[in-house]
Amino acid sequence: MIEIQMEINTENYLWCNEALLIRVKGGRSALTNISSDVDYDDYDVRSALMLNGKPLVQGKYPVCPTCSALLARGYGIEKIDCPELQFIRDKINEKYKGLRTAIRNITPILELLDDGFYIIADAKLYPTDGTDHYFANVPDKLSTHIASGDEIYNSEFLTVTEGFPAYIYPTQSNAALDLQRAHYYDNIIDEKNAPRAIALYDNGFLCALIDGHHKAYAAARKGCMLSTLVIIPMGGTYEEYDYSEECAYFSEILIPVKDLKGYGERRAFKAKLKQPIRFDNYHNEYIDERDLTFKLYPTIFELSDIYAAGAEKLEITEELVTQWIESNETDDRYRLQYVLLYYSKKSPELAYMIAKKIIYLTPDNALFDELMYEAYRVVVDNKCDESEQIVLNYLVEHDNKCLAWEICCSYWEDVETDE
Repeated sequence: MIEIQMEINTENYLWCNEALLIRVKGGRSALTNISSDVDYDDYDVRSALMLNGKPLVQGKYPVCPTCSALLARGYGIEKIDCPELQFIRDKINEKYKGLRTAIRNITPILELLDDGFYIIADAKLYPTDGTDHYFANVPDKLSTHIASGDEIYNSEFLTVTEGFPAYIYPTQSNAALDLQRAHYYDNIIDEKNAPRAIALYDNGFLCALIDGHHKAYAAARKGCMLSTLVIIPMGGTYEEYDYSEECAYFSEILIPVKDLKGYGERRAFKAKLKQPIRFDNYHNEYIDERDLTFKLYPTIFELSDIYAAGAEKLEITEELVTQWIESNETDDRYRLQYVLLYYSKKSPELAYMIAKKIIYLTPDNALFDELMYEAYRVVVDNKCDESEQIVLNYLVEHDNKCLAWEICCSYWEDVETDE
């Protein structure tokens, strides 16, 4: 049984459009994580996401929160007999009609989970691996996956960015990709009511894609984010810093334990037995990335910088940009740099405005070299008569020893000319 318990206030979780807390009762534990005891030699835990006894994702997860896991693809979900996935496909491929309707549509999948509490979030994910590569082009064998770390440290602001659903990891074999089917989504994948993919939050910034590999390919072709129903298990509980109440955490979303109806019932939190886990290698074919675009997808380090600076929460105005440029505070300079990075991915038009302000108002000082480089990079990416003149002015006033010289010289690369 799937019980919707409460609506989550997502105001502070910008990766999430809306979210609901659910409780699974009588879950079949067919879609579940299994894990080993801690290996104190390597200081990690072996784990596997399983579906009907077959591994979907295999991994070695470090105890250290700022370290990345070693991950390997699994058996291939398309080869696993799962009638529940087939049953929901027609409904999930319809236009999105809201989260409550979506939860009803995917109930057969939710019933495969373990008993317990979950948050179902309508979120937007990047179809990359946290670098400038397509998410499904992962190695056959265990290898470091940087988006899997629980926290990313930022040295400028001396903070860590806590993990949240951002990137995806494949559960389907690349050989199962049908380009004709993927192209079906080309014209609808970036619409507000686009059909949703389904993912299970794994660790850090990473989600295992349960359904929607063709949608993800279409999103990567267009360079947009992938609208996804993310299933976020309860990670555990801890007391708030002031010891006032115990909270359950679902990735970065916190809910007071007192608000979880039925929390104390034994079945909902039945302990799992630790077991030995063997890793197997499953061959992965490479998907050609030449038709895909990653320009608007931040890497995991860029994303953590953006959040460390609070760039995603700021209302940017010309006055605020001017204030930061004229400030003597180092933090303001870094904040401006990360805001520029954020909007170069999210709103190129606004990024262009910020870049022009930086170029026109920033003093000629080596302290601003990296900021100026990022500004000229944005200008080069926004080709028009004005941006061309800005670049020409730079080349006239500087020489090839200056930091932005090479990026400015690249302005005319790949520009189509009339024969």
